[in-house]
Amino acid sequence: MATIEEIKEVVLKPYTNHRQLTIREVETISINLIDLLITKDVKDARTMKYISRFLTKQDYADLVQERNLVKRCGYPLCSKSQARVRDPFADVQMTNFLRQNNPYAYLTEYCTKAHFRCSQFYQFQLSDEALFARVGVHLDDYEPPSEIQLLEEVLARESDVKQMIRGMTDLKLADDDSREEMERDISDMLADIKIVEINEPNIIGDLGRDR
Repeated sequence: MATIEEIKEVVLKPYTNHRQLTIREVETISINLIDLLITKDVKDARTMKYISRFLTKQDYADLVQERNLVKRCGYPLCSKSQARVRDPFADVQMTNFLRQNNPYAYLTEYCTKAHFRCSQFYQFQLSDEALFARVGVHLDDYEPPSEIQLLEEVLARESDVKQMIRGMTDLKLADDDSREEMERDISDMLADIKIVEINEPNIIGDLGRDR
């Protein structure tokens, strides 16, 4: 399993004595990172978020493709193979429309629809800024412009909120004092939930709708 510590030791260590990476150094880091993640799965969510600082959307697409070539699910947090190692329609005479709109095409890249969606959600958040322009990105004190979120974590938080609301509906309280205390606790919990308005919503739509 690939960890942050291993990435720092194997991929980044030769470049930690200076802040500005050259184009050649950036290319070497990108190649070595993808090589590492082709045959190793990312260990945890923390590492998955960490590697986002070194990836562009195209880098991630290349990583998915390379993992598929060695029969791995394209989502780096997954240790399984794709659901279909090859596309059964690849050798079949099909119109371009049918081939491009095959609803199960993702199974040749991912083990499930869930990981297909997780991967899309992750890739959508990656920056298109060239890695050499991300000054200090390889150093411990680098602060990304925004923190990457994982779809599975977002859906887990949504599930927790729904569960809490269901519990409120079913709960029968003995007296007004208990009710007021619970309402204060819930208010504190809801204050920690950040609601972000997205001006340009993701084209994959309501991710939790058909779970």
